[in-house]
Amino acid sequence: MKLSRMPERRMDSADGQSTRCYADRSARALHAAFALGSRLTLASLLILFSGCSSLTGNGESGLFSDLPGIGNVRGPLERALSSEESAIELGRKFTEAERRQAKECRDAFDRKDYEKTIKLAKKNAKDLKESSLGEEAQFLIAESHFALGRYSKAQDSYDQLFEDYPSTRYVEPATRRLFYIAKQWLEISEPAAKSQIRQVSGEKVVEESTPAKAPSDPTLRVRLLPNFHDRSRPMFDTQGRALQCLKSIWMNDPTGPLADDALMLTATYYQRHDSYVEADRYFEILREEYPDSPHLEEAFLLGAHVKQMSYQGPYYEGGELIGARKLKEQSLQLFPASHQRPQLRKDLERLYLLEAERAWSEVEYYQKKGKPRAVAIAAIQLISEYPDTKFAADARQILRTIDRKVLTGLPEIPEILETLPPAPEASPAEAPGRAAVKSVSDPKPESSPKEGRIRL
Repeated sequence: MKLSRMPERRMDSADGQSTRCYADRSARALHAAFALGSRLTLASLLILFSGCSSLTGNGESGLFSDLPGIGNVRGPLERALSSEESAIELGRKFTEAERRQAKECRDAFDRKDYEKTIKLAKKNAKDLKESSLGEEAQFLIAESHFALGRYSKAQDSYDQLFEDYPSTRYVEPATRRLFYIAKQWLEISEPAAKSQIRQVSGEKVVEESTPAKAPSDPTLRVRLLPNFHDRSRPMFDTQGRALQCLKSIWMNDPTGPLADDALMLTATYYQRHDSYVEADRYFEILREEYPDSPHLEEAFLLGAHVKQMSYQGPYYEGGELIGARKLKEQSLQLFPASHQRPQLRKDLERLYLLEAERAWSEVEYYQKKGKPRAVAIAAIQLISEYPDTKFAADARQILRTIDRKVLTGLPEIPEILETLPPAPEASPAEAPGRAAVKSVSDPKPESSPKEGRIRL
């Protein structure tokens, strides 16, 4: 950059001479500053294009060559991707003996020498615990037991793998093995449910011409009997161990492809064995946690069914009725093409009558306690919520018999009483109120089949 010299003024005095000298020194300083800036800029560009090697202390010359080097430092991701170590090893490197030991175990597994694999892998799993080779050894133990048909020991080994290595890289093959084991044990224990089990697991179901028979093995029928003859099954409780396999799947791999299948298989098992509360719990987990599952429609339909079946009567809690009704209403909205829609509408009618029966039991309760004001309030609520049922007709008849003086001070009760239609004329033997009351409060409905409670 060319700088113009500052104009010099002619002065005859000494002061003028010093002024010209000062101007010359300023111009030379500006030239030096711009020259230094140009050299620094050129050096920066050279560093930028040549990379950051000049900043390291790896023996090359650079601006900061005297600083300690960082070339051998690797982050966690680099260590995890390295062929020699992973994040689980925390920077540890294996010795040659350890590598030979792991390779010998792998070679034995590849040769299908599973007994030797188990022996070598147990030593590796112990000596190399909390490392990638120890993780591999534990997985090979489980795989060897599975290949030998020892499903019970294989299940224990897979569970140990999940316990020691919660984020194991073998989670997918391990869960697939566990699902296969659970399905085999359930099919052996319940041959009649074999087609249903396969349908839940997504397999193609072929209808068998001959009906399945109950298992002849007493250790399958009685869970407390020990199993000493079948090495593919556990010693006790084959069905319970199958459920443990399914639980291990959706607990250790909740986002995996088999989590919803495991939940569905567990729920249907409890449904078949009339454990409606447990079945309802697993159907609820499936609906809430897996809205994209292909089992969603069955989770709604069967979930509503088990809620309805867990209802114990009008004198118990009615939360199951309300929950079943909501699920059936949601099923009608969410699945318009379902072939179960006619049955859902019939079930909703039954639930409506059951809820009315429950409201009538409250009227009866206050009637037996001798509290006419509470009877009137409960009867009015029943009439407003279930006006077209026989229980509403019985409630109207009871309201007509209550003394108006007792109801003084209750809001809107007198006005509602004035709007009641007159009582129909009927003989005492055919009074609808008595029949309805008896149909609800009779402790032995089987003695009068025409007046019994609603049966599902």
